[in-house]
Amino acid sequence: MKFYVMIYIMFFAALQLTAQQESKKELFVFTITGYIVAAGDSITVVQVQMPAGAKAVIEKGQAGLLRRNFTNDNTDTAKTGWGKCSLIKSDYYYFGLHLYDPQKKPQKNDLIYTMVNYPVKYKGRIYGMVKNAVYFEHVTGGNFYDFNTPATLNEQQESSLIDSLVADIKFTGKEMLQQNNGQDQDITGGIFNGKKLFTAMQIVTNANVKDFLDYVIARPQKYAGNTWKIAETFATWMVSNTPTVIRE
Repeated sequence: MKFYVMIYIMFFAALQLTAQQESKKELFVFTITGYIVAAGDSITVVQVQMPAGAKAVIEKGQAGLLRRNFTNDNTDTAKTGWGKCSLIKSDYYYFGLHLYDPQKKPQKNDLIYTMVNYPVKYKGRIYGMVKNAVYFEHVTGGNFYDFNTPATLNEQQESSLIDSLVADIKFTGKEMLQQNNGQDQDITGGIFNGKKLFTAMQIVTNANVKDFLDYVIARPQKYAGNTWKIAETFATWMVSNTPTVIRE
């Protein structure tokens, strides 16, 4: 009798551990590489490369959903297929997918949505960016952060990183104003209503950029899977009435 009780306890503990591990997973977005292979009439294999040194892991058998990358055709981010991770080779993960429409083939940089356990101490806005595969770079090139950055950040460090985004926006606004190339425009609506764009860019605050990042996290579809110049993307948000997330 004691033997069966012990087996039951061990089985129950294993179930609890599995449930805990599953509860730590969150939905992440990854771009697929150019490796796209038809593996029969109904399966297409696509490849995801995990960034070097990443602590996150995609488990074999993990389900995945394929969506269009908005920048591939600038029309939609529709779901185009589903399947699971069927093979892992080093940093490469292969998903065998069923396509909803066989005529709509996957394209490089289309998006795989899958559950991942990525252990971090602080799940802030940069973590939210990385989850959605949204990256921002300097006006002169070079990313502000990469996939592994959230693992090293606390709240204060993230705020300092956001300050660097603010500085880039201000710098770009000043440079564009000095160029006087006819691209300046009036802002009608939103936080910067009534101001000229390049002048307004020079008074942007850390809080403004946080509002923008919150919006991207809430509405990531058009941004996901791409690297954007922060000043250009933020300026587009400014002239689009600065839509923000309403917090209760």
